[in-house]
Amino acid sequence: MSTYQPLRQLAVIDIGSNSVRLVIYDVFGSHFTPVYNEKILAGLGRDLKRTGRLSETGKIQCREALVRFSQIISARNLPAPLVGATAALRVAEDAPDFVKSIKLETGLDITPISGAEEARLSALGLLANNDRRAGIGADLGGASLELMRVGPELKSDGAEVQGVSLPLGPFDVIGGDLAELKTEDYAARVEALDEALTATPQYLQGEDILYLIGGAWRNLASIHQKRMKYPMRTLQGYRLSAEAASELANWAWTDGLDDVLNWPGMRKARAETLPYAGLMLDRLLKYFKPKSVVISMAGLREGLVWDMLPESVKGRDALIDGCRDFARGSVQAEHFGPPLYRFLSPLLAALPCGFSERDDARLIQAACHLAGLGKNLHPDYKAELVFQDVLYAPVAGLTHAERAFLSLSLLRTYTAKKKPPVTGLIEALLVDEQRHTAACIGAAIRLGIVATGRTPSLLEDFELDIRGGELHLLCKPKHSSMITDQVYYRLVKLAKLLKLRPVTGEF
Repeated sequence: MSTYQPLRQLAVIDIGSNSVRLVIYDVFGSHFTPVYNEKILAGLGRDLKRTGRLSETGKIQCREALVRFSQIISARNLPAPLVGATAALRVAEDAPDFVKSIKLETGLDITPISGAEEARLSALGLLANNDRRAGIGADLGGASLELMRVGPELKSDGAEVQGVSLPLGPFDVIGGDLAELKTEDYAARVEALDEALTATPQYLQGEDILYLIGGAWRNLASIHQKRMKYPMRTLQGYRLSAEAASELANWAWTDGLDDVLNWPGMRKARAETLPYAGLMLDRLLKYFKPKSVVISMAGLREGLVWDMLPESVKGRDALIDGCRDFARGSVQAEHFGPPLYRFLSPLLAALPCGFSERDDARLIQAACHLAGLGKNLHPDYKAELVFQDVLYAPVAGLTHAERAFLSLSLLRTYTAKKKPPVTGLIEALLVDEQRHTAACIGAAIRLGIVATGRTPSLLEDFELDIRGGELHLLCKPKHSSMITDQVYYRLVKLAKLLKLRPVTGEF
């Protein structure tokens, strides 16, 4: 049986107009997980509108950060980092001299990428995280806004991204001390922003989903989750209806402006960009008229990583690779997933998860790869802890509802009765039929575990089958003694959930 070790660790340095960030990723197949993330809000492009030059304070802070980052990368024996330097370094008149000085001091080449390349990489980042995405991607930085058409076809080798980079970041449009601005100051920019958007290419029209990339929009979404008492504390894949997004956007630069600027725990350098982010979202919603908005934690940095992956792994499902990576280190999980999925496959038609045929199958496959989690956890709390681990697992390619479903399925492998530990989550995200199917998947996984002692090779000698209103558990004759009372008990539990009669036999 083949195993996939991480290709390596990769470092990415992202130099934006507001932040400078180092992210180190573990790469496992087509899945990559940030294992170290450090940023400073240098405000490199803060003075662009007033002076046409980089902020002097920002240059000092950026240089200090890059010296530190280069030392971390060297000490960890990582290859040269992937660098994404964006709008501020593209347009500032003193940027070429700054780029040269950084090269001499640190050895880092921070030559900026073009606006078109930034749009391309942001689109690839969106798809690397979830290749089912289709719509418009909007990446808001300090000095620019990238808009791009997103669809799974972009992951094909040689595919061209249709996108545009516009000088519509807060430092380029407004500049200065954003914290001093009032609602009327933002209102005065509405006409100019609307005019700029009318010049966007026609190919960006007519999409139902607007994907938002960038720290300002993520922080606005975080505020929305807290205001709405949303039961799940993760931003990746957070979806808002167009109406909810419009309400949030308008509130951020009007009635909620002071609240946003003084939000508890929010740094001033980040908070001051949020009213503008609300204004920009407000105008995008009015111009493009999407049906919903989705927050993406993935963008330029993830696009840089995905772009350099071997072609042989780019077509793999990042969710499955991510679950396999998450299960690594647990012997009872690492090799049990594929044979367990084969064992359960005859039940797929009877286990509708309520998403789509393809998505249902990959969710069950993901659950099989995670079926051995919890080995070292206290038995009294194992079910609840596994639920939380899966709910917030660093895996890609899941909506919030799918994440809740997967977590509930794993909870049900340990207990049929205990309630999930996150109050209101399941009720908010899953309908009754999905909760029932999750219970069936949990019971089926438990049957496979109990029947074989969690032994991968033994699963090849057992089969499940549904026919004539009966659920059959079959085994090879040499293993007939393994169908004990406890195994039959688990078969009865699953059959009852599926409204079938349990039957044992040989094949």
